Amino acid sequence: MTLKQKIKNYLFKKIAQKKYNENIINLKISRILLIRDGGIGDAILSYPLIRELNRFYPNARIDIYASLNNHFMYKYLPEVNNVYLKYKKRNWLKSWIEIFKMRNNHYDLAIDDTVIRFHRTLHTMIINPKLILGNTGTKKRYGFDKSELSLYYKVYKTRDKKLIHMADTRLKVLKFLGINNYNTNMIFPLPKEKNIEIQNYIKKYKDYKLLGLNTDASHKDRTLNTKQIIDLCNLLKNEKIKIIPFCIPSKFEYFEKLINENSLTNVAIPFKTKSIYEAAEVLNELDLLITPDTSFVHIASGLNIPTVALFWNDPIKYILCGPKADNSVALTPKGTESNLENINLNEIQENAFKILNIKK
Repeated sequence: MTLKQKIKNYLFKKIAQKKYNENIINLKISRILLIRDGGIGDAILSYPLIRELNRFYPNARIDIYASLNNHFMYKYLPEVNNVYLKYKKRNWLKSWIEIFKMRNNHYDLAIDDTVIRFHRTLHTMIINPKLILGNTGTKKRYGFDKSELSLYYKVYKTRDKKLIHMADTRLKVLKFLGINNYNTNMIFPLPKEKNIEIQNYIKKYKDYKLLGLNTDASHKDRTLNTKQIIDLCNLLKNEKIKIIPFCIPSKFEYFEKLINENSLTNVAIPFKTKSIYEAAEVLNELDLLITPDTSFVHIASGLNIPTVALFWNDPIKYILCGPKADNSVALTPKGTESNLENINLNEIQENAFKILNIKK
């Protein structure tokens, strides 16, 4: 660690302190800020917490401090009042305008369940909520975590010895507010009006059991390769099943070509989804989803769509981020490699047929 970093860490720890009144936990809560940047999956995993906060504080206003990568994921959550943005560094002025807007809201409670970062803690100090709760974060970056910063009235452990799902971990903050009987089910709100194009697309396959296949993830090591896709689709061939593939717009032609050149007659041409919500609408019509470790796992959990999720052989992956929908399973390769190269396709087929109640 450089001298500059040591000085920064020292100042960070020194200024991120606050003296609370011992009765602060009993304050009346009417304005809540959830600090939740990150990606799409991070946003979805915060939905149960937002729902439960609204359930126990039905008259409270709930705002979100989000990032450019996930702010749109709060669009259809009726519990959310406003979403504020942290912009990229080049738009620092916009970020500071947002911070002072939040400061003017005079929040009673802020919940920070993100990783520990100096800039985020500084922003929280300026926003100045009456009560700040959160997770500990880890000591990896600064040599200390939030438990050593009195700015946070109470923090829960980011990770206990017994691993539990990440959405359940975030709900632990409710215990600091005296809330113990909370619901851990996932949710995923969809637009009220159904997309007619999607409904017409699905109607074409109404006589089949619909199996969604998402092959992409944010990292190539979590993505199924072309041979795996072809082999898996062939293994899943059954007169009762139609495979509905998901793909980003730039891969539509790739999938269309792959289907036609390999005579994958059991695979439908993908629907050209324009947003994550359109993909979720398609997913909501399916009987089963097969997907690598990506936000699709969490969307399916929120819609309660049975899922065969594919993970690296790492408990931190398949327990913390595993599927929570009924009748779901997380599969891993037998080895400890950080990729899906050796995922067992026959095992995927067996679990898919079992969930769909189809005999080989």
